Amino acid sequence: MAKVYTGKDARLQVDGGTVAKVVSFQISANVDVLETTTLADKQRNYTPGIVGYSGSASLLYYKVSSGHNTKKLLEALYRANDDGVKDSDDVKLAFHWMDGTSHKEISLNAYITSAVMGAATGEISRAEITFVGNGKLVGSDIQ
Repeated sequence: MAKVYTGKDARLQVDGGTVAKVVSFQISANVDVLETTTLADKQRNYTPGIVGYSGSASLLYYKVSSGHNTKKLLEALYRANDDGVKDSDDVKLAFHWMDGTSHKEISLNAYITSAVMGAATGEISRAEITFVGNGKLVGSDIQ
């Protein structure tokens, strides 16, 4: 019988710790195409270029005294000092789809490129983040 994965089966980890309050996430892959058309050609020609990855996540903002939480992701962008974001500020994001004792995983190192926090009366505070991949995407089956 086929297994259909739903949002209930998904998990997001940051630097090895599960971010338990994720509402949704997405990751996309794209390839730049380079035009190789010459003046003598009658049709446009292209060749594949560089592959890149980006995505977003919607998180419920929460704080715990220990362990991983939404604060870790937001600190990758929001700074209370003048140092700015450095090369070493990328985070390892791992996207999991659970299936009993095994699961599928896609992971990458990424820079958080935007973070928006908000609150409304009667609702849970949320943080929306976007990210861009730094290096290659890794996919695996973990048993």
